[in-house]
Amino acid sequence: MIPTPHCAQDYRTSMQQAARAYLLRHKAEYLADSDQLFESCIRHLAIALEVPANTATKLVHLAWSEIQAPDSALTSFPSSHLTHSL
Repeated sequence: MIPTPHCAQDYRTSMQQAARAYLLRHKAEYLADSDQLFESCIRHLAIALEVPANTATKLVHLAWSEIQAPDSALTSFPSSHLTHSL
């Protein structure tokens, strides 16, 4: 069965929400090392949710950017990974 674009979008949205939840839930554990939090979130998506590694990286980047949005009430995530384009 070939996934439809709608199903693929639902999957990406769900996995991005999972990444965002992970980042928010674990940010206090990585106060001094945001790169480690970023990588830990990628590993979580890849291992626990079986997301392909390259897709996990993109989804974590998107979730991280969403958290960093100027209109977001949650700021203070360092952005060292956000300088790289996908």
